[in-house]
Amino acid sequence: MNLHQRLQAQVGAVNTNITKMGRRSVTSRIQEHQTSRIKADLSHWRMALANAENKAYPDRTELYRLYREAVIDSHLTSVTETRTLNILCQPFKVVSIKGQVEDEKLTRMLMTPWFFNILKEAMEAIYWGARVVELGVPVDGEFSSTELIQPEMVVPEWGIIRDRPGSSTGIPYREGLEAQWLLQLGNPKDLGLLHKAIPHVVWKKNAMQAWAEYCDRFALPVRTVKMDLGDEDRVEVENMLRNMGRAAYAILPPGASDFTYHTPQNFQDGVFAGMIDYPNAELSKLVLGQTMTTENGSSRSQAEVHERVSEKYTKADKMYVRNLVMWEIWDKLLLHGYPVAGFEFKWDETETLTKKEQWDIVAGIMQHSGYRVPAKYILDTFGVEVEEKPEPVVAPVVPGTPPVPGKMPARV
Repeated sequence: MNLHQRLQAQVGAVNTNITKMGRRSVTSRIQEHQTSRIKADLSHWRMALANAENKAYPDRTELYRLYREAVIDSHLTSVTETRTLNILCQPFKVVSIKGQVEDEKLTRMLMTPWFFNILKEAMEAIYWGARVVELGVPVDGEFSSTELIQPEMVVPEWGIIRDRPGSSTGIPYREGLEAQWLLQLGNPKDLGLLHKAIPHVVWKKNAMQAWAEYCDRFALPVRTVKMDLGDEDRVEVENMLRNMGRAAYAILPPGASDFTYHTPQNFQDGVFAGMIDYPNAELSKLVLGQTMTTENGSSRSQAEVHERVSEKYTKADKMYVRNLVMWEIWDKLLLHGYPVAGFEFKWDETETLTKKEQWDIVAGIMQHSGYRVPAKYILDTFGVEVEEKPEPVVAPVVPGTPPVPGKMPARV
């Protein structure tokens, strides 16, 4: 009996009882943390980072509050979604270890929402740090759902899920009975990329706020009225100017000529835009390793270099996800009765051709090789019904009959 069979035998009876009696999920047994929004600043970021890196009592609660503010940023959302979708859109298959033959039934068993959610959370672990997912009780021998444990309630360094906010005790998820239902995704000591993104998001928000204040104050032309400051109508005139709109106004005494007011310059728009573009570029490089797959490029050659960098990131992410599936998820599947022993998860690297590329190959075969392509292949590949083209038959020439000049022999 191999290791997987022994593990399955140890928990088999427990699984049967849980399925019959109904299992109470971990999320229903803990008091989740009430999240709240804050205004992010660098001092808060440093404090939250120090709490998360505390060796005696690591606490990521404040850091996750900052993360929730950071992911509101549209550019950060765009680049993280781009990297995630590069993996979620990759085809995969389950093949035998010996022979590398695909088992279509096992592949279909993993083409499900719960497995898709696990792959998505695996990518989220790159940005948020370690995450813990709870598997639902199998229905008809297959998982039907997964649920993310609230990150604030997880202490990856200790391998526990807090039973209440701020507690130093809780439910262990790497060992014990609950370990078969709980899956850790990502390195327990990794804080994720978002902790490096916080300063750029804060700087960007401050720049946008400063630009908005500048426009509010100086973009509209100032309104001026010259009148005696002691005039009894001055208060009425001032109220009128105030109620006319948000533009600045001034009431000047007669003869005032040195009044000057700032006039917006074009270069100042570039200053504010640059303070926003720079954090965006840094966020792109942090998540994607380059900028030109999300921004306008300056040349085709540079764009090709950036595209190759993007391909390397995707290749590394595929290796990370595959290792996670084989070393973490595969054992859970075996324990819960999935027949995956002797099989492995692989990305489907089969090259896919467009219809035009396929037709160019077919046309080349028919024109230059001397072979014919069956009508059934044309129908299955292109959805076009065609008839087999009969080969011309040349009638034999009767001996002694001279050929007629300019006339081809008759065909039957």
